[in-house]
This record gives sequence, C-alpha cells and structure tokens, in this order.
Amino acid sequence: MNTTFPVDWKQVFKSLSVFMTVAILVPVTLMIGVRYVSSGFNYEKTFEHVSMPVFLLILACVPLVSVVMAFLVGQWFRLATITLSEGMIHGRNFWGRKNKIPLSEITRLTPFSNNGIKAIVVHSKYHGQIYISDKTERMAELLEFLNDHLSKD
Repeated sequence: MNTTFPVDWKQVFKSLSVFMTVAILVPVTLMIGVRYVSSGFNYEKTFEHVSMPVFLLILACVPLVSVVMAFLVGQWFRLATITLSEGMIHGRNFWGRKNKIPLSEITRLTPFSNNGIKAIVVHSKYHGQIYISDKTERMAELLEFLNDHLSKD
C-alpha cells in the first residue's frame, strides 16, 4: 500500500510571497521614516546616499524579487511529498535530503516554525527526522495515522 500526501506548493508560494514582501518592505520603510524624522525632516540628508527615484525603484523591485524567490521555494516544496509504504514514512529532512523512518520508531511529533515556514517534525530513535509542511494535503489524516503509530517507549 502506497499512500502519498503531496504539498500544496501554490499555498506555500502565496503565503511566502506575502511574508517576504512584508518582512522586507516594513523595516526598510520604517528605517527611512526614522531617518527622515531624525534628520529634522531634511529630505536631502535623508536621501544623501541614494536618490528618491532609485529608492522607489528598489521598493518596487522588492515584491518582484520576493515573488521569484517564493516561487523557487514553492518548487522545492513540491519535492517534500510524504509517502507511507511498507511500514515506513518517506519524506525530507531539514536540509531537503530524502529520509525514511520505520513507523514503529516514531517517538514524537513536534511543531516547527522558521521564517514563515511551518511544519510538523517527525522524530525517530535512530533515523533522524522528517519535516511535514503545514501545507501538506490531507494533513489531519496523516497526523492521525502518525499519532496511532507513536512509540510507547
């Protein structure tokens, strides 16, 4: 029996695009605002290192670069499909390398969150970890199945 749980990479792409754009634009805009106020509302001193048109061009490029990077990450997440077969769970570890863990050796499931990426980590006794994206299709079914196979040790 092979059961596959693919990642909805489009959701990863959308949420990461927004997260990256906001995470870059808000601090940069606040920094320029603080610089403008601290310079006594002096436009020339605020933009002495970069002109206003260049600054606006940079601000306009941030969402574009964020979308391109989020698309690449989304494509990487397409590889993070979880497969259950022959008493094993197959997936990817933190570094994206393939890993498999016998279902009988799953010790715990823990949440993971870093830079807009959320996941559930499957820990084992001797076989490392597998990261399951929160955007995995049929996640509730997968977690229920894994909870049933947690080691009693």
